[in-house]
Amino acid sequence: MLKSVVMPALALALACAAPAIAQPVTLTVPYGDLDLTNEAGRQALDARLDRASRKVCGGTAPVRDLARIASWRVCVAAARASTRDQVELALNAANARRVAVLADKLVLLVSF
Repeated sequence: MLKSVVMPALALALACAAPAIAQPVTLTVPYGDLDLTNEAGRQALDARLDRASRKVCGGTAPVRDLARIASWRVCVAAARASTRDQVELALNAANARRVAVLADKLVLLVSF
């Protein structure tokens, strides 16, 4: 099953150049291959979201232009913030599936 987080963000580079034409940008971040019930899976998702946040905001931080650097950082932070609810739902769903799987197992304990 394909699972993904959709990351909406404002392209602040466009917003700085012409505020009236800034368009929302979305990027889909797949995570169906990750096990979000363990730390490694959560770290991998976090790394994917970091990369996607930078990508949707124009790649790497601008050099030598403090205003553009600040705008880029705001964009990256906004992109990450836009995924918080989706990530929380994904983690809750993963944990619920794990609990359901554990609940399907019966343990028979007999003592004499």
